[in-house]
Amino acid sequence: MTSMARSVTATWWIWTAGWLGMLLLALVNGTLRAVVVQPVLGESLARAIATVVLLAALAAYVWWMQGRWPIPTARQAWLTGMAWVVLTLTFEFGWGRLVERLSWSTMLADYDVAAGRIWVLVPLGIAVAPALSRFAAARRRSTTTR
Repeated sequence: MTSMARSVTATWWIWTAGWLGMLLLALVNGTLRAVVVQPVLGESLARAIATVVLLAALAAYVWWMQGRWPIPTARQAWLTGMAWVVLTLTFEFGWGRLVERLSWSTMLADYDVAAGRIWVLVPLGIAVAPALSRFAAARRRSTTTR
């Protein structure tokens, strides 16, 4: 295995494991929404605020990861984002069905943009975050080295 292949493989595993950090952020965010924000502002507004807060927290987390363990290729960044979406949706719907015994319609309600739900932005954000972070870091390096 070449040095580059080892680097790509090691980075892949680090970033895949990094999904656990995102899961922790999402669980803390959801708990704060349910316990602190929702009783004061109501469910709809609390969910919208929690979605925006989670997206900002995830962006900061991914930026930190990119600074610590840079993704070497754009392809790997996109693959990482897609893997994270698969892990996220598998966890979300698996937990909802198997642990909480929620119906599919209940779980899919968070993705109903026509009903004012914006949760769909989270998987979309997760999908593009590694590639956007890699692009921004590369752009930042190119402007500081001129």
